[in-house]
Amino acid sequence: MPVPVHVVAGFLGAGKTTLLLDQLARRQDQERCAVIVNDFGEARIDATLLGGTVAVSEIAGGCVCCTAPEALVPSLQAILGELAPDRVFIEATGLARPADILDTLARSPLAAQVTLAPVVVVLDPRRLVGEPPPLLLEQLDAADIAVLNRASLADDATWDAWEEIEATLYPPLIAAPRADMGVVSTELFDLRRDLTRPHDHDHDHASTEGWSAVSRVWPAERVFDHGALTAALEASDAERVKGLFRTDLGWYRFDRASGQVDRVPSGLRSASAVDVIVQGRPTDALGLVERLDAAEWTPPQADAEPVVRLVDPNGSVAPLTRLALAALPDQVEDLSAQVPGRQGRAVPLREVLALMGPASTFVLVAGDGLTTPPAPVAEVGDALLAHSLGDGPFPQKQGGPYRVFVPPGDRRSACVNVKDVVRIVLQG
Repeated sequence: MPVPVHVVAGFLGAGKTTLLLDQLARRQDQERCAVIVNDFGEARIDATLLGGTVAVSEIAGGCVCCTAPEALVPSLQAILGELAPDRVFIEATGLARPADILDTLARSPLAAQVTLAPVVVVLDPRRLVGEPPPLLLEQLDAADIAVLNRASLADDATWDAWEEIEATLYPPLIAAPRADMGVVSTELFDLRRDLTRPHDHDHDHASTEGWSAVSRVWPAERVFDHGALTAALEASDAERVKGLFRTDLGWYRFDRASGQVDRVPSGLRSASAVDVIVQGRPTDALGLVERLDAAEWTPPQADAEPVVRLVDPNGSVAPLTRLALAALPDQVEDLSAQVPGRQGRAVPLREVLALMGPASTFVLVAGDGLTTPPAPVAEVGDALLAHSLGDGPFPQKQGGPYRVFVPPGDRRSACVNVKDVVRIVLQG
């Protein structure tokens, strides 16, 4: 039976370790738990605090969502094999993006042995007043459950700020308990998200006569064509649409309101779903749902020679071979000079992006369909696209034939990297 794995995330100082200590203490006579602790620093403070309570595996000196992702899967594999736990908690550093951790687990060979249980994000709601840290909002966007810690210290302005942010989340949170010292019920961790009913209450006025709502849910494995979804929503006259879709550009939330379609990246990974509200008969809403259902993404046919497909904002595609990449300016002949421990030849990613003209953001797409969040083209910095080792392609066993590295820097403790890059999508 698959083992439930919880990602417990939250901004720096929110109270994640305190919550886990309480949960583990109350579960010690009921189930066998294990914890993977990711301390961003080397001091091992969280691992030390938890170590006297339960079996702990630690990943120190980096963040498992970006700078130390390759350490997560072996740690989890060892825990599953040696301890046979009933439940595993992954306590992420306060600088982690939960969505990236979920992607790492989903693409790992352990995917069949574990089930991704509700993601728990712990936050101090007082951080939401004014201008909350963007990373905190990104963490909250990936949450199934938000634990509003230190609730007794919050004032009315805090709760007003929370209610405003909570209303923007789709699908809605499973639960958002208020807590002190991280104390919440153990049953909370076994809740499941219900995506089978409409969640939009924009038309909950005195009478709903003449309004119809239709919902649809698709499994997380289904991949939709981002452009086709956008076109279907822009052509629709539905009054209100809220959707969460796994697309060929990653997970996105789609909104249609007042004739406008908005698309923003989402941290949720549970399933694709949509709520459609129309003024008319249910069949009118069903028509749009059917068009969305037909917008399934079809992967391109494999080329005789591995290429990186560069896609511009208009959808034009330029396949780049290894030789084409090797002919671009400013080649890095020795990766190890910029990325310690790596060998091979690379080209600055900025030179690749410049081939397709102006764009605001770009997305890297890996061969298994997983994507990076959209990143500003202007901030591509010193990222490198590795393409060759000696006179041949960059080896698959090293993440090739095309792999992107971001060398260590002042704010990076190790190289950020994306293996097996097959597409680079530019967005206007």
